[in-house]
Amino acid sequence: MLKAENNDKILTVQVHHENLNPRTFKVPVHWIHRASWMAWALLTLALVSTIYAVREFYSERSARPELVAELENEVQNLKIALEKKTSNAPPVIAGSSGSTPTDPKATDTRPSPAPGVPVEGRDGVWNGLAEQITVPPAGTDPSIRLEDARVEWQGKYANFTLNVMYRDPGKGSQQGHLVALGRSNDRLFAHPDGVLNTASGSALFDANRGEYFSVARFRVLKARFGPFETNEQLREIQVFAFDLNNKLIKVQTYKYGK
Repeated sequence: MLKAENNDKILTVQVHHENLNPRTFKVPVHWIHRASWMAWALLTLALVSTIYAVREFYSERSARPELVAELENEVQNLKIALEKKTSNAPPVIAGSSGSTPTDPKATDTRPSPAPGVPVEGRDGVWNGLAEQITVPPAGTDPSIRLEDARVEWQGKYANFTLNVMYRDPGKGSQQGHLVALGRSNDRLFAHPDGVLNTASGSALFDANRGEYFSVARFRVLKARFGPFETNEQLREIQVFAFDLNNKLIKVQTYKYGK
């Protein structure tokens, strides 16, 4: 039997079981109100959490990874442009791939470049290339740029990074293979592994075994050379870029050591 007393707002509950004396319980009404408010609050919190979790789930599923990559490329391009604008270093001189022979007895009176700064390429192409490698006509602008070369030493190994950038972002792409050579006076290291030919080969390395690349905006070449006994043993790093038809796109040499 339920009996409500409105004066003190106490709910009296009497429980009868067979012929035993009834038990009486008094429950303040404000306890019931508090319990109901807490139940509604917990239900509301559960609903809000569920809606938020569902939104986050569908947001993750609909995310565009390529958009993140494009934004990272844009940030890197802006960083490179800012470094070029604020740097007081001499301008980078791109490697030359012409076919005019040079006089080996000629004296170069220009100062030696600082470590990591590209040196002016010699006329002609190094004769270590295979015969099927073709060279673009003299004066042709390469489709890619090689910029921001860096070397970080890790023990006896030189970690080399280089930005490979498409010349006209948003207007196409360039595919091909990259080969990087690290030279000292008595050692030669190549990237990637397996690119060097054996003694029976007709050329020093096989361009088709170079690191494949496809660049529409920007990518990073990472190479590791060594071991060297000292940091001064690294004399130069030379990077070759070929298209998929074994055509030399660009060759660039970076001078290190003394």
